Amino acid sequence: MINMAARVALRAYPPSFRERYGRELEALVEDAGAGPRAVADLLIGALRAWLRPVMPRESAERRRRRMQASIATTWVTWCAALYALPMLHFVLSEEPGLAPDLVWQLLDIAQYAMYGAGLILLVGGLTLLAETSRTGNRTAWRPLVALLPTLPTWLIAPLLLAFASIDPIDRISYLIGALAVLGPAAFLITMAVTPAVAVTRCRPSAKVLRLLALSGVAVALAVTTTAIAAAALTMNTVYTTHLTAMPLLAVTIAASTAALVSSGRGAKAALHKEHPVDLGGDV
Repeated sequence: MINMAARVALRAYPPSFRERYGRELEALVEDAGAGPRAVADLLIGALRAWLRPVMPRESAERRRRRMQASIATTWVTWCAALYALPMLHFVLSEEPGLAPDLVWQLLDIAQYAMYGAGLILLVGGLTLLAETSRTGNRTAWRPLVALLPTLPTWLIAPLLLAFASIDPIDRISYLIGALAVLGPAAFLITMAVTPAVAVTRCRPSAKVLRLLALSGVAVALAVTTTAIAAAALTMNTVYTTHLTAMPLLAVTIAASTAALVSSGRGAKAALHKEHPVDLGGDV
């Protein structure tokens, strides 16, 4: 008998993995048991499966999965870079007069580039939503329901922080302050993950999927501008010792690298045409 924690861990695997190995993995869990260690191993395996998606042998379906994985990865990296932008502004605001003009200019470029990439993602998301609604594949968007529990904490976070500051020593105020911090953090993480999961469940047409995969290259370049701005910030000795400067650099470089590699693979799959009929039908 599989407990609830193990079922959640099994559901955390990508759809492509579950289609191929889901029954075998479930049978293995039933035979070996679903203790805390087994659940932890399942969650680690799910993370690895998302980072290295299983691609089918069929060329057309393999390219479809590659493009979907690329689109999902690009969205996650854009969210990571977008969340890093306010922190970069915060680091600069502590010593604004000591920052070279080049750092401010690079940060402004990164901000405009990320907002432009956001518009590209918004148009792509609406196109994908319209496509899946037309084909009746609305169940693909069920993961977005996970946003509902964390959204209220994001909206009322300023009020919670204001209430917690009245008496910081009080235990209740401490718990409310923790909720005001952890709630929005959970919302941001869910906002980055759940749309990526929804994209991997969709079955859009080849035309829409190719368009989204190719537009991911522009988004990856926007993410790269944030990494460049973070690098310019940390190269300045005034900010190198800041507690958040180096972690921000690591996050933005990781996001930029993942976005460039994944979007490049997705664009390669989108531009690959075995037969002319691929343009009009499914990939």
